[in-house]
Formats: sequence, structure tokens, C-alpha cells
Amino acid sequence: MKGGLKLNSTVPGRSGEWPTTRAGASLLLMSVFLALVLNWLPALDDLALRYLDGAIADNLLIYATARALNGLISVIQSVQLSFSMGAGVAVQLGEALDPLNDLVERFSAFVLYALAGLGLQKVVLIATSSLLAKVLTSLLLLMVPLIWYFTPMRPNGVLRVVALIVLVRFCVVLEVGGIALMDKAYFDHQKSQAHSTLELAREQISTLRERYMGSVSESGVFGGLWDAAGSIIGDANQRGTADLAASAIVELIVIMLIRSILFPLCFIWLVVQLARRLLEVSRSGPSG
Repeated sequence: MKGGLKLNSTVPGRSGEWPTTRAGASLLLMSVFLALVLNWLPALDDLALRYLDGAIADNLLIYATARALNGLISVIQSVQLSFSMGAGVAVQLGEALDPLNDLVERFSAFVLYALAGLGLQKVVLIATSSLLAKVLTSLLLLMVPLIWYFTPMRPNGVLRVVALIVLVRFCVVLEVGGIALMDKAYFDHQKSQAHSTLELAREQISTLRERYMGSVSESGVFGGLWDAAGSIIGDANQRGTADLAASAIVELIVIMLIRSILFPLCFIWLVVQLARRLLEVSRSGPSG
């Protein structure tokens, strides 16, 4: 039988041959069947899409908090008290918040970049999990046993191209899954804690103007300035508002940098290296 001759024929000294035993052929067919099932299984794509939607929503909340903090600081910076002491003297408390305001503005811009990265991942995921991508992947997978049956020698190039397209089909799902595992292990708790700290700083800033004006009424301009500066800078027993906000922002920047930029870029690099390796093996392998 033609199929029997294929199963028992070998080419000595040639690596990467098609399965030449019944066990190898069965393994090949089972692998193709499993890949087809995973290709049409919606659970993996849905899980990845839900994760990206949740990550985008979390980053939007953080962005809203940062913009609210920036707006409050801008309001405080617009408050200026003038009084006469020989010549006119103007006192502006908001100058003490300039470094924090600059940090918040840069952080807000960085969050937008992180959101753009997550949005790009979502677009690629939708494209690779579309009906067209699934049909194309299925057709290429079904070509593997057909080529094995009708061709006496393995066409290395076709096999490697099929493997490459299957890799492209599932690479975004794998990348999102890796980030989700890191979130569960570390980032979820740290991100929630940092966001809560940033919210606390926003609440403290929101009450700063009222406390400032109240202290001015009770203690005079210099007393009000001293009390407000103590709230911003803090003392030995309590961290200041600026310190709380800055530490939370730095921690959130590190988390977003890893989740939205560094890990996806590293994963893309790995996929490119693997694809290059597949193509190199394809070119160096025997042609059919």
C-alpha cells in the first residue's frame, strides 16, 4: 500500500524527517487534531480578551486619578495671597507642589502610552482570533496530513510555514497569558496598593486648599503656609502628601512598563527568533 510504504521508508542521516513509523504518524495526526481543536476553541481567546479589557479599564482608572490630582494641584497653584509689608508681597503655596505636578503630568502621558500598548495587543488579538484567521489556520493544518500522504518526502518548507502561522495564531494568547500569570503572582497586589496610595494623596490634596485657607484665617498667612507645607512635606511620624504620591507613581510606572511595554517586546523578540529559526531550518532542510 502507498501509505504503508511511506510509514516504513526512511532516509538515513537526514534529520527532521517526517514520521516514518505508525507511532510517529499517529503523533503527527494527534498534534494536528489538537491544534485544530485549540484553533476553534473560543475559551482561550475570550480569556485573553477579557484580561486585556480589564487591564485597559484599570489603566483608565489610574489615568483618571492622575488627571484629577493634576487638576487639584493646578487649582492650588492658582491661589495667590497678597499682603502689604512695605512693598507688595505675593505668596503662592502651589510653588511647593511644582515638582509633584511635573511628575504627575509625565505619569499621565506615560499611562497613555501604556493604554496604547494594551489597545494594540487587543487589536492584534482580535485579528488573530477572527473567523478568517481560524479558517486559514485550519486549512494550513489540514495540509499537513495531506502532504504526508501524497508526498514521499517531507516538504520542509511547507511544514515550517504551517508551524509559523500556528505560532502567529496563538502568540498573542500566550503573551497575554504570561502577563496574567505575573499579575496573579505579584503585580495585582502591588498595583492595587499603589493606586490606593495615589487616591489617598489625591484626597489629601483636595483638602489642602480648604485647610490652607482656614489656617490663614486662624493663624495668619505665615501660620497657614507653615501648616500647609507640613501637610505637603510631612514630618517624622507621617509621610507627606508629595512623598506618598511620588512613591505610588514610581511603582505604577514600573508595573506598567513591564506589563504593557517590556514583556510584550521581549515576547515579540522571542517569536521573531523562533520564526527565524523555523525559516532557517526550512531553507536548510530537504525539499520535496
